[in-house]
Formats: sequence, structure tokens, C-alpha cells
Amino acid sequence: MSEATGVYRTTHSSGMEVAFIDKGVGNPIGIPRERYESNGYKPAFDELPQK
Repeated sequence: MSEATGVYRTTHSSGMEVAFIDKGVGNPIGIPRERYESNGYKPAFDELPQK
């Protein structure tokens, strides 16, 4: 598991769900839900605030 943590999630108009993670580089990085879950980031995707 990475040291990165989830910040928030959003859904694009295409329907793709994206989580934004903080890796300590200044700006959150967006990754697809599947990658977020497979990498084991915390908190769980569904617990991230919607933005």
C-alpha cells in the first residue's frame, strides 16, 4: 500500500468515477476508481467526500 491518501472523489460526465489522492506533492492526483481500490488506498472509495 502506498503512503498516499484519498482526498475526495468525483464522477465525470462520461460516468467514470475518479478518486483524488494526496501524495504530498502539492496538488491531488486523479486516478480511476479501479486503480484506487486495487492499490488499497484509504479511506475506502465510497467513504471519500463527493466533489
